[in-house]
Amino acid sequence: MGEMLSIVLLAADPDQATALSEQLALDPGIIVQNSITPLRFSRALDAERIDLAIAIEASGNQIADLRAVGYRGPILALGEPLNGIDGMECLALPVRFSLLMARIRGLVRSFEAREDPWLTIGRHRLLLSSKQLQDPDGKTEKLTDKEADILRFMHRAAGEIVAREVLLTEIWGYNDRVSTHTLETHIYRLRQKIERDPANAELLITEVGGYRLIETPKGEISDGA
Repeated sequence: MGEMLSIVLLAADPDQATALSEQLALDPGIIVQNSITPLRFSRALDAERIDLAIAIEASGNQIADLRAVGYRGPILALGEPLNGIDGMECLALPVRFSLLMARIRGLVRSFEAREDPWLTIGRHRLLLSSKQLQDPDGKTEKLTDKEADILRFMHRAAGEIVAREVLLTEIWGYNDRVSTHTLETHIYRLRQKIERDPANAELLITEVGGYRLIETPKGEISDGA
């Protein structure tokens, strides 16, 4: 699955942030956000859609603000190390761009391989490393690789409609043997696992031409930021 990496830059110097942002943006698999001031998200779960934060000689307060709005992922600090911050790795400046890219991808992979990373799916948590769905009582149900990939991709869409053709391409790749019936079967099975009433979906709903993952169904409170 060719999922984009979403990176947020925290920096005291806007010129440093702009220069690194322009370099990172040359990679078609990376989306970059700059944050010179404390970061705020327009959607409740957007903090979960950030794969990595890069702090360029940023202050501890900037990182604390990022954690406060719900970001749980890895942090790569460039420049002087900051003490007492969980989940942070440091690289001294100057740093070769090839080394920086290797550490970016390595940190994201190692974070997702841990036992604790999760995404909010309605009232459930999708445990990334084990591909299990956890309900509010702590009970878990195993998902297939494709089911987990679908939920991750839909979660990244931030409540927007995702076309069937996009899901087929992103989850299965260009495969002539895979049809929309295959996708519909996976959606049906997912609804058995995530919906209160699978016959009346409130979370993973069908739209004209595709599907939408509702961030917070009616009557439920999200666990996100």
